[in-house]
Amino acid sequence: MNQASFGTLNSLVLLAYLLGVTVLALRLAGRQRDTESYFLAGRSMPWLAVALSTVASMLSGLTYLGAPAAAYEDNASLMLAGPAALVATPLLILLYFPIYRRLRVTTIYEYVNARFGNRARYAASALAVLQIQGWMGIALYAPALALSTVTGIDLIRAILLMGLVATAYTCTGGLAAVIWTDVIQFVILTAGAVLVAFSLVDGLPGGLDQFFEIVLTADKLGLTDLRFDFAEATGLTVVLCYFIMGFGYGNNQVVMQRLLAARSRREMARALILDRVLEILVAALLYMIGLGIFAYFQVFPENLAPGIAGDRILPYYIIHALPAGVSGLLIAAVFAAAMSTVDSGIHSSATMIQVDFVGPLRKRPLTQRQSLTLARALTAGLGLLGTAGALLVSKGGGILETMSKVGGLTAAPVTALFLLGVLTRRGHFPAWLAATLGISLPLSIYVQNFAEMHWIFYTPIALVSCLSGSLIFSLLLKPRSSRERDITGLTIWKDRR
Repeated sequence: MNQASFGTLNSLVLLAYLLGVTVLALRLAGRQRDTESYFLAGRSMPWLAVALSTVASMLSGLTYLGAPAAAYEDNASLMLAGPAALVATPLLILLYFPIYRRLRVTTIYEYVNARFGNRARYAASALAVLQIQGWMGIALYAPALALSTVTGIDLIRAILLMGLVATAYTCTGGLAAVIWTDVIQFVILTAGAVLVAFSLVDGLPGGLDQFFEIVLTADKLGLTDLRFDFAEATGLTVVLCYFIMGFGYGNNQVVMQRLLAARSRREMARALILDRVLEILVAALLYMIGLGIFAYFQVFPENLAPGIAGDRILPYYIIHALPAGVSGLLIAAVFAAAMSTVDSGIHSSATMIQVDFVGPLRKRPLTQRQSLTLARALTAGLGLLGTAGALLVSKGGGILETMSKVGGLTAAPVTALFLLGVLTRRGHFPAWLAATLGISLPLSIYVQNFAEMHWIFYTPIALVSCLSGSLIFSLLLKPRSSRERDITGLTIWKDRR
């Protein structure tokens, strides 16, 4: 097949979607009277909406394209990632939720400030902002590049459309707009995945029987592979790695900011559990779609153009195998998945900068009006910065691999800091800083660039090395301050020391 034109009908469908989410956000604009309503929607959002919004944000355009690509090129063993992370969910609820609700935090790094002091808060929040900005750049660039390659949509135009529309409705409507637009985007991206799955089954002459025959013959499932191999994503390594990475949810501002907008701790727990279950189901569907596309092109190899693989395989199939209008809706689903990442990223980054940096560093507090104006200005500025970053970024490897590299360098040390704070009484910030700079970051750079290792190990290795190093240094080093910090209620331990 040659490159297909996106076409007028598909363009109209995509335009209708973009206008729809913009109109919804405008209807929510102006309802925020203070930063509490802008950043946390007044802590009054329905738990179901919170859960669906979290699913849309965490799946993102990266997973929407990256999961089918991983299954198509390797196998579907990553389907076990969701269930493995789900096992860690009850522990997150027990470890973090009581503390966050008791402190009534707006950003979870306020806990870091209470536990370790303001220097730790600045360091952790800065790392988180960097991680989110990198995540946003990849989330915009990678889907736009894939779509541009197979549809002919201009790359810069695609990035600008996703980035600027998401920035506009997030800036005007705050977290309420982010959550409700994400609910719509969840419906679109899920419906799109279901449509693709049905089309693949219908497109194979032998239906599901032929699908399983091809997949099993090619050994593409990989779910029951119990070998431990640093160079491969076997079933066992996926379960181990993603169980460890599951603890990162508890210190992910994008996730927690939505959960904190729920009405109670019970609703937070409900939203998180439903989020994890839905993520498992939708991600599993996406991995099966990757296997379905593999089977389809095994049966119809003449339909696959040379050089089409990886992150481009799903949009290529959508454009070339599905009728106009339907393919436009599915491309809108890719846009929806990418924009749900962008709106979440810019809103959470703006929250962290204002709450974790501007507020503590100002000698005179801002008025409510000034705070709300600054919040919107930060949102707009970060959205434009993320969009500009996407225009400049160059892709190094597949989508999921790139995400893992960013996570190993930024998210893993932050997760280690939170676990050090919650699980120990003797852990302190200088020990974490020494472990991060002396062990975790150098080891991550080596593993990512010189070791023969599968990318799923990048974040777990960084997390385990940082946490274990922090524990050791906490025993060897004494914090500079001689004043004993009151950590009552900030760890899993009942007493103060």
